[in-house]
Amino acid sequence: MGCGMESVLVLVIGACLSAGAALVAWLAHTRSPGSIPAHTAAVPAAAARRTANWRWAGVTTGLVAGGVAAASGALGRGLLLAGPVFGLCVLAGVVAGEISVRPAGGPTRTAVVEVRRVRDYLPHGLAKAVLAAAAVLLALVTVTTATAGPDDLGRGTVLLSRCGPGSWEGHGPWAGSFYSVPLAAMVATGLIVAGVALRVVIRRARTGADPDGVAADDALRQRAAWTITGACGILTALPLAGVCLVSAAALLSFSCHPAWWTYAGWALLAVLIPTAALMAWCAAVLLAPARAVTAVLPAR
Repeated sequence: MGCGMESVLVLVIGACLSAGAALVAWLAHTRSPGSIPAHTAAVPAAAARRTANWRWAGVTTGLVAGGVAAASGALGRGLLLAGPVFGLCVLAGVVAGEISVRPAGGPTRTAVVEVRRVRDYLPHGLAKAVLAAAAVLLALVTVTTATAGPDDLGRGTVLLSRCGPGSWEGHGPWAGSFYSVPLAAMVATGLIVAGVALRVVIRRARTGADPDGVAADDALRQRAAWTITGACGILTALPLAGVCLVSAAALLSFSCHPAWWTYAGWALLAVLIPTAALMAWCAAVLLAPARAVTAVLPAR
């Protein structure tokens, strides 16, 4: 890849980071610290500390595991999978923390007959953004897997373009099955674990029926739904950014290729900007969930 292309990628990455930093700053200053909004009860300090410890444990483990993954693997596969490994560890830490939290129970417990649904507690805007990122990632790796060409060992790791009779040009890495299969397996595993965890958190029994206890319990559930969704966003957006970047670099490196490949390469670079914004949004939710939670709880 030439110096011009490297300069373009540096500019694009800088724009993504700037957009992400701006979004984090905006989220950090639009909510008052300390509690979820006034229509819900504040999350107990003990629960906040416990979940924060688990989240940071997941982040720390993810950084170590991602670094190990990046330094291993053939043909840069470890580097491409470092993002999903990090995201999966973050998700595991968030899930472990949230399912360990229980609202304080009093000496007398009263059963409440009610129906609670996961979608009533999900942050709808963030959940839609995460689903959209997952759909784009699925579509992108499906296309890259289908169009990948074999390398000298028969692995689908490069993109090939025919330049003339008997003349071919190839560039990689390209997210063929050698990369996409383990990537898809990790992302799918994480999303399944997140879905199960959400059901466990939302459907667990209440410890009381008094209004204050119900409000505190609902605050815990809503906060858990936000943080688990944010972790899913990190798990999905990181590999999406990686696949977009390497795919765009491959498409724009050819000296002979169909004209639409250039447009496709720039389109993939453009996808990096909303992807970076999504990662910043999810990071803000994970680092300061009490400030980021804004969804209204369902009427009781």
